Amino acid sequence: MKRAVVFAHYDKDGIIKDYILYYLKELKTVADTIVFVSCSNLKNSESLNGLADKIIAEEHNEYDFGSYKRGFLFLQDKLNNYDELIFANDSCYGPLYPLKNVFSEMENRNCDFWGITKNNFGYKKNIGHFFIKRPHIQSYFVVIKKCIFDKDFFAEFMKSITHQENKKLIISNYEIGLTELLLDKGYTYSTLISAYGNINNITILKWREIIEKYKMPFIKKSLLDLKNTDATTIENYENLLGNYPKSLITIPRKINKKIPFTIKKFIFATLANFPFAIRKPFAIMINKLFPFIKD
Repeated sequence: MKRAVVFAHYDKDGIIKDYILYYLKELKTVADTIVFVSCSNLKNSESLNGLADKIIAEEHNEYDFGSYKRGFLFLQDKLNNYDELIFANDSCYGPLYPLKNVFSEMENRNCDFWGITKNNFGYKKNIGHFFIKRPHIQSYFVVIKKCIFDKDFFAEFMKSITHQENKKLIISNYEIGLTELLLDKGYTYSTLISAYGNINNITILKWREIIEKYKMPFIKKSLLDLKNTDATTIENYENLLGNYPKSLITIPRKINKKIPFTIKKFIFATLANFPFAIRKPFAIMINKLFPFIKD
C-alpha cells in the first residue's frame, strides 16, 4: 500500500509543537508522503525536515478542511501513484499505539473509506443547536481509497470547500457532508471503533472507555486543554497513555480534586448516556451551581 497524508495544522503562535512531530514520525511508518498544511505563518518549519515532503503555510480561515483542500490540490496530479489518501489533523495527542496495527486491522475490512471513530449525530442542515441523526466519520483521521479519490466528483467536492461563517457549518457541510456524499455515491465505510452509538461524540464523552476497551489510539487535545470540564473528567489520564511520552502533553493548570475521582467519574459517565437535549441542562447546572465537580 502506498499512502499520502495531508496533515492539517493551526497554531495561533505559528509553532509546530513536539506532540505534532511525534505524530508525524508515527505517520511516516505507514505513509510514503506527508503534505503538511498550516493555517499559520510558521516560525519553526525547519523542525519538519525529514518528516514533511511538502509544507504549505498560509492563513486561509477555512479550518481543517481548507487545509485538506490545499493538500489535495497539491497532490492531485500525483495521486495516481497512491492507493490511499489520509486526512489527519493536529487536534489529537497520539498515537498511543502503533499506527501499523490500526492499518493492519482496517486492511481486513471490506470498505472504500474509513476512520477511527464516527459520530451518529450532527447539526441540522439548516444549522440549529439540536442534533439529529447524521452518521459520519469524524474528520480528525479519515482514510480514502483510490476508487474514490481519483473520481472527478471527489475533486469537485474538495475544490468547493470555502470559508464558512462558523464551525457548525464546516462540520455540517464538509465533515458530515463528505460521508453523506460518499454514501450517496454507493461507497461503503467502516470505523476502527464502533461503540456507544447512542452518544453524539464518543471522543469526548467516552474517551476513557474507548481507550480502555477498544484501544483508541488518540486523545483529543481539547480534553487535556481542559475545555470539556462540564462533560467529562480527565483525572488519572496518565494511566491510559501506554508508552506515549507524558512530556508531550501540556495541561494548562492543575486538575481540581475537590471531590473523589470515583464520584466525578460516575457522575460524568452517567450523564454521557443521556441524549444531548437532556445532558445540556445538566452541563449548565454543573457550571453554575456545582463548579467544584469540574476538573
